[in-house]
Amino acid sequence: MVPALALPPLGVAPSHADPDPAARGRVLTVTPAQPMAGERTRFSGRAGAKAGSATLERKKGKRWITVARGKVRKGKFKITAKVRKPGTYRVRAGGSTSKQVKVRLAAQAAQMSVGAPFVTGLARQTVATVTPVRAGRTVTLQRLTGATWSTVASATTDGAGTARIPYAGGALGTASYRVVGESHRGSAAVASASQAVRTAASPELASPGTAAGQESFEPSVSADGRWVAFTSDSALLPADGDAFEDVYLFDRTTGALSLAVPQANHHVNSPVLSGDGRHLAFQSLAANLTTPAEGGYDYDVFVLDRATGGIELVSTAAGSDAPADDDSYLYDMSDDGRVVAFTSTAIDLVSTSPPPDHTVRHAYVRTRGDISRALDRTFLGWSDANVFGLDLSADGSRVAFQSSDADLDPGDVDGSAIFAWEIAPSGAISTRTNLTPDVDADSPSLSGSGDVLAFTTDAALSLADLNGARDTYLRTASDSFVLAGPYGAAGNPGGTLSDDARFVSMGTKNVLPGDTNAGQADIVVWERATGTSTLLTRAGAGASGEDQLSGDGSVLVFGSSAAVTPGAAGDYDVFVMVLR
Repeated sequence: MVPALALPPLGVAPSHADPDPAARGRVLTVTPAQPMAGERTRFSGRAGAKAGSATLERKKGKRWITVARGKVRKGKFKITAKVRKPGTYRVRAGGSTSKQVKVRLAAQAAQMSVGAPFVTGLARQTVATVTPVRAGRTVTLQRLTGATWSTVASATTDGAGTARIPYAGGALGTASYRVVGESHRGSAAVASASQAVRTAASPELASPGTAAGQESFEPSVSADGRWVAFTSDSALLPADGDAFEDVYLFDRTTGALSLAVPQANHHVNSPVLSGDGRHLAFQSLAANLTTPAEGGYDYDVFVLDRATGGIELVSTAAGSDAPADDDSYLYDMSDDGRVVAFTSTAIDLVSTSPPPDHTVRHAYVRTRGDISRALDRTFLGWSDANVFGLDLSADGSRVAFQSSDADLDPGDVDGSAIFAWEIAPSGAISTRTNLTPDVDADSPSLSGSGDVLAFTTDAALSLADLNGARDTYLRTASDSFVLAGPYGAAGNPGGTLSDDARFVSMGTKNVLPGDTNAGQADIVVWERATGTSTLLTRAGAGASGEDQLSGDGSVLVFGSSAAVTPGAAGDYDVFVMVLR
């Protein structure tokens, strides 16, 4: 009778002599190469025989202890084990011993990024990243109620270890949230740090305050939709103790309202935010924001660096730090806060062949720290028509403006035309182009790279346009014209573009389904790919306007005399609406 083969129990060293793995070892593959603690891990390789037993061992001091067992089939082995400790591992299989492999355990971590704030009734993505990268891992979003964490939504990780969790928020207010990478293949769960996240309504009043009896207007929004700047006649905060217009900042993440330039001793208005909200451009009559001081109480253009608190005067006299000798009016700023577009009746902004007098508003573009460059010079000298409607591409590579001066492009101006200059990284301008030849056009809005233009015209540039009213059109990168918005007898003027030109917001007096204010102005958003329009302002009597889309097209800011949300107490207020 052949005695049975006695295998030592798990965790007990075998009694036979230890073979020399360096001399006889075969390749041992560990999958994943760096497992998480407790994760089921596969050890595989070739054995020295077609069949037999296989033993996974870990070195402990001078001994080898058994961790798991398997079998050899067709000269190969696969052993799956939960690796709970790092160390040196090997497999004895079919009379041979594999090479030794050092196994290190991967530390787990979870991080949460929220498209803040959450919005009641609208699912937005919470992005969770769990490391080490494992596809198909369940990640939950949890909210803290009292001392208990409760799961409110979940998703699974992709090949980059990222889970995008849709969540529409709970009750209005602020709560603590975290993401948890749940136990995966035997590994322990891992939680991110908790984060306070606000849940807001949409639309939301961006100009709140106990003294909001007057108007708030001129909204501007950062590219990601977090920051909203606006002008107000009301003293919305106790820090606003004067009777002048002031610029306020609304932080959608926290719901906090702040006074942007509290030290100004006169009107501050027309704010424009950079893409990340760090830089705020504005115009002001204040005499205490510059050195040397503004002595004539003219409007000047400034840029505030909110990170440092520094304020830079943009509308300076040529070759000087002094303010220009007449009013300058802000229009736009690039996303990085580097390029500023403005108009001015000053005659000392450029040193070579300056304007002859103060009677015309000329257009300028300036790369901060550089010189102002005139946009409306003609072969005769300067335009004799006021310039309006300047707009910069988000990347600062192009500037557009409207003018009725035929000398800017002889024979191609019908009433008013839109012109564009290309802007080099150095700030130099070149290649002025008439973007709307033989078309009476105004209200330019450029896409992020400047290749698409939105504008308003009463010309019928589409066979479908039969209303004779002012409508919004797009001039595309291929130089074709596309009619935007819902068609109607009243027209749809004043389009503003998202950076990718996918969405266009505009005003309309057409009475659309769901309209509650008859023929008063409302705001619609038109999606270029589908041609669909969405009516956004449905709040009873009162006109809405001054619409502006965030760069990514996810957030709309606008002004309205309608009581769009509870708490709107001004004659005209600023609102924020999350679109997706």
